[in-house]
Amino acid sequence: MARINRGAGAVRVQLQPPRAAELPVFAEKISGKENRPAHRHKGFFELLAVFSGACRLVVGSDEYLIKKGDLVVVKAGLEHGIEDPCELKAASLHYKKETLNGWIQELPEPPGSWRFFTEGSFIGKKPEFREGFHLSPSGLQYLEWLVDRIIAEGEGTDRASPARRKAYFLALAAFVAGQEKRLDLNAAVRTRAGDLQLREVVKYITEHYAEPIKVSQLAEMTYLSPRHFTRIFKEYFQTTPMNFITNCRLQRARQLLAEKNHSITQVANECGFSDSNYFARQFKKAFGVSPSEYRTRVAKRR
Repeated sequence: MARINRGAGAVRVQLQPPRAAELPVFAEKISGKENRPAHRHKGFFELLAVFSGACRLVVGSDEYLIKKGDLVVVKAGLEHGIEDPCELKAASLHYKKETLNGWIQELPEPPGSWRFFTEGSFIGKKPEFREGFHLSPSGLQYLEWLVDRIIAEGEGTDRASPARRKAYFLALAAFVAGQEKRLDLNAAVRTRAGDLQLREVVKYITEHYAEPIKVSQLAEMTYLSPRHFTRIFKEYFQTTPMNFITNCRLQRARQLLAEKNHSITQVANECGFSDSNYFARQFKKAFGVSPSEYRTRVAKRR
């Protein structure tokens, strides 16, 4: 995770988590390219876990670049938001502090440090980062499995669902609290300051995907060699710069195929593919159907 100073003036929204009156603990999956504007959760802490990709987490007047494996907790009432999600797949786990405290009292010896869950990652009137965790791929896989179980039990209607949801949440909290690999944002700023420019690279790609883009061109924006730039980019986004560009183009192509009557060649050209046959192969590889088949399916659903 890397920290970026942010000026004042963010839009403030007060959000109450869905079904908050019914469930003391619930979870939801986050994906896609939409920003989540600055908001607060009344009465609920929020654990954010990034399963893949990256985004900018805005907390107060600061921004933090969080990526695959990162875990942070935002305490109740603290303004935060998500911006510039890139290939993001994450989970948002909401819980009431008093609920967790009550459950902890039932345990003979609480494992690890519960402070992460009861006080959050950011402290002070001007929130400063204190602690977070970074999970290994296997740990992240287990965490996602637990999140999926919590979501499933949140939708359950039988009498045992609340008990199972509680059990899965305590298993998740105990697992995270016992982790040893913690995030150090201050160290991230000192040692990886050049990574902050990746967001400018991503912004450039999303605005110029229809134009020819070379890795060397992007590397120049970060003052890194193409080889070093590619390594850093892949570490943060779990894909190469060229694959990221191709994905941006394909996502836009899918929109155009669903919204407009352009020919396949026109769609390919508008999205930065100079060869319509290459475009068709990449589209089918990504989505499992050809561009024409995708258009037909969308038309049938209308």
